[in-house]
Amino acid sequence: MANRKGVFIGAYVPNELKESLRRRAAAEHRTLSQEITRILVEAVHGKGLPAGSVDRRNDTTIPRRRSTDPPTRRRAGDLPYIPPDSEEK
Repeated sequence: MANRKGVFIGAYVPNELKESLRRRAAAEHRTLSQEITRILVEAVHGKGLPAGSVDRRNDTTIPRRRSTDPPTRRRAGDLPYIPPDSEEK
């Protein structure tokens, strides 16, 4: 018997759903169990960072500049909107 970490959760799902999950897992080079675990983790904890990324944020991190600068200062160099001429030939 294999040593497994975690608990078994049984569920009845339509065969089409199982096959879709199996194909998706195979495309990502994962087992069906790993793919279901990943989906459940995202559903419960929210979408994580991409593979290989490190979350360096903490409670004392200063927000990025675009969230602290007022829009007028941030977009001072933007060109104004000029609607197209209604008299096109």
